[in-house]
Amino acid sequence: MRTGGLIDPDRAAGLFDARDGKLFAERLLAIAHDLAGVEELFAYRTDGGPPEILASSSDLAQVEERARAYQKRFHASDPVAEAWRATPPGQGFMVRVAAEAIALPAYRRLCFDQPHFAEKICFGWCWPDHALVVSFYQRRITPEPNMPQLGALAQLAITGLRRLARPAAPVRDELRGRLAEAYPGLSTRECEVCARTLAGETADGIAADLGLGRSTVLTYRQRTYRKLGFSKANELLAAVMG
Repeated sequence: MRTGGLIDPDRAAGLFDARDGKLFAERLLAIAHDLAGVEELFAYRTDGGPPEILASSSDLAQVEERARAYQKRFHASDPVAEAWRATPPGQGFMVRVAAEAIALPAYRRLCFDQPHFAEKICFGWCWPDHALVVSFYQRRITPEPNMPQLGALAQLAITGLRRLARPAAPVRDELRGRLAEAYPGLSTRECEVCARTLAGETADGIAADLGLGRSTVLTYRQRTYRKLGFSKANELLAAVMG
């Protein structure tokens, strides 16, 4: 029996109960896998420049490498860029991109051929100054996925990711400003990493957003703690907010 594009309400509620991007992405992937055999997902916000990674999750290895490469090198060559640029504000789009449609050899090799993805199915929504895109990757095109359900899931994903991202930015910006004012000896990158940490972002999420390795993020964090004489985030947060 077809479900008319509806998503299990209990699983949808589980998405909106997630309090961080990593857990949200894991739950979203689990639903997409059950619906359509999706094995990797990637969601981002773009205003035409390098995208801001909002969610990335996979059943396969090297997902972080693929996400960072897309963010830094491949986003401008993605056929999906044409779709969101052609979509007026206040409207959404859906585009399916087969592996053979990827013209840039390095992009196709790393993000499609190596993980053996046959296509990605992308849904997006456009605002006047940016777009938000969710991509579902499949290793096999057949059997045909339930597109109404996948579209409904993408809409839930876009709504949930906007809710997660919206409160984080003002808090992160305030913390960054307080850190820079209280500790002028910190570098811009140290302030950024620590502000995101104090705002509750994970090392993996910070690494993906900033195009860094996870170990590099941890190095910035620990170096800043040592420089300022703190041993953990809670101590630094109390000092900054006190």
